[in-house]
Amino acid sequence: MLWGGLCMVLKGKYMSTARVSEILGITPFSVRRLIREGLLEVKKTKEYKAGSELYFDSSAVKELLPRMPALRRKWYFEENRRMGGKKAAFKRAIDVKKTSRHSNLKKKFLNSLEFYPEKVALLLRASFFLYHLNHYAKTGEEYLYDLKGEVLKRFTDDFTAEQGLNIIFIEGAQKVILCDGCRDRARNMGISYLRYKNNHAGCSRCQREENYYSLFEFRVEYGEHKFCFHTPYKTAKKWFGNIAELPHKMREKRGDEAFLFGRPISEGEARAVTLKEVTRELESFLGAYY
Repeated sequence: MLWGGLCMVLKGKYMSTARVSEILGITPFSVRRLIREGLLEVKKTKEYKAGSELYFDSSAVKELLPRMPALRRKWYFEENRRMGGKKAAFKRAIDVKKTSRHSNLKKKFLNSLEFYPEKVALLLRASFFLYHLNHYAKTGEEYLYDLKGEVLKRFTDDFTAEQGLNIIFIEGAQKVILCDGCRDRARNMGISYLRYKNNHAGCSRCQREENYYSLFEFRVEYGEHKFCFHTPYKTAKKWFGNIAELPHKMREKRGDEAFLFGRPISEGEARAVTLKEVTRELESFLGAYY
């Protein structure tokens, strides 16, 4: 089912985090603050493979709307007390500048698409909002990874190198789950399980999962624009008829390889490119094919 169709299930009486942010003129960071402070209660959740999307009673959200100016003043006061007035004011000024900068970058990017072929522009536009979705997903909105998967699947099915899409298989190490005997040996040696795995690789009784740390890398490059996305082997392996035909490279090893790509979205960026805008744009991209 299309992502937008799933979201329609709770539309009406309940509002998602993205919708609450839009109605109240705040970012998802502040929505979570309202929850922590007991001003907004989670009424329902929608479960996805990657996490839970929160939903709130629409009437409770609307009741908060006239209170937001006073709440903002309260938050400013608390920030001033915590950081000191000058530092807090400087931080807010920087946030305003960042919002302006990201807004200008968005406008410039979207305007540039007029000069590209239609299908290239479609891919680049989706990549721009997927880039921001990735940052939102790393800031507590993990359920968005399901939408990311749908978008990358559409990239795979409908775009080629001619439009600027290249997909690379990044081969990672297998996952090793130490057996009880190896765990005992690691404890007796006074070292961590991770160090024991790195030094001894386990034994024949240890469990192994091939390609656990492998990834698919999606590179979108056309003209002056470049984007790069990653998705786990387990998520995307079924999208490809023959993985051996893809360009390959080895994944750099870092500890147990369980590290993340990308960064959380900043407050200024979240104001310039809202969560609602991101999901709306990507739902529209997916809907163009149905």
